[in-house]
Amino acid sequence: VNALRAVPSLGSLDDRTLLAIVGESSNLAWSAGSKVFEKDSPGDGLYIVLSGGVRVAAADGAEIAVLAPGAYFGEFSLLLGTDHQHDVVAVEDTELMVVPKECFDAIVSDNPELARSLRDTVEERRNSRAAAAG
Repeated sequence: VNALRAVPSLGSLDDRTLLAIVGESSNLAWSAGSKVFEKDSPGDGLYIVLSGGVRVAAADGAEIAVLAPGAYFGEFSLLLGTDHQHDVVAVEDTELMVVPKECFDAIVSDNPELARSLRDTVEERRNSRAAAAG
């Protein structure tokens, strides 16, 4: 629950909701250099970095971002109903909490403020990536 409170978009959720997320989620480990997921794979969950870090890479291998503990990713494909747009690789031994798509969808549906916050984050990331590319 404390790890979820550290995620800015999730910190405002009540304890009951956070406990439900924890109950539905899995904590999984990736070794350094392992792919968390590949571009064009189906969006299956929201990933929250608990320890270690991941690298988000464009199709050409260019680094888009490195995410540290407290950061989350995978929300683009969940909110937009698309496949993953980038490759994500563990840059060191990494533990991630994976919130399944069904759980994510239910929480977003029940919490319009959270949905708005996540959509704002998606737009900010999309705009900053477009500015960096242009």
